[in-house]
Amino acid sequence: MSIGMERSVVALSALILMSAAFEVSAGPVEEVTQISAARAQALQDGNADAYAAAYADNAVFHSALAPFRIEGREAIRGYFADLFQQFPKRRILQRQPIIRAYNDDVVIQDAYLMLYFTDARGESSTYALRLSVVWAKVGGRWQIVDQHGSRLP
Repeated sequence: MSIGMERSVVALSALILMSAAFEVSAGPVEEVTQISAARAQALQDGNADAYAAAYADNAVFHSALAPFRIEGREAIRGYFADLFQQFPKRRILQRQPIIRAYNDDVVIQDAYLMLYFTDARGESSTYALRLSVVWAKVGGRWQIVDQHGSRLP
């Protein structure tokens, strides 16, 4: 084997090892990001069961569109089922998302959102929000324990 070929094999081997190490070391941020992508699709699809599945049984949700907090996964699921029925067309634009991990068991997501909702009569509503979502690893599974949305002034 020539020296050039040998260097190419060594470089390729190093690249393969680095790729494998990256896949094995997917951390909390990557795991929550993957779950969040599936939740975003469930929101677009209007699937309240799939959307609420990420909440802990005792999660708390402070909606920017409701006056009081919503407690527990089942109540949160019901809230979103009603929201999806009231607004069958939804479009959400996210701005300035940030996600941070603390240790290996807490992840916090923050973002600004523009919500564009259209009701069954075709009337549109627009909401500008800020959102914080706290994820905790409970029983080996990432779950939302607290979510707070508020309208921007």
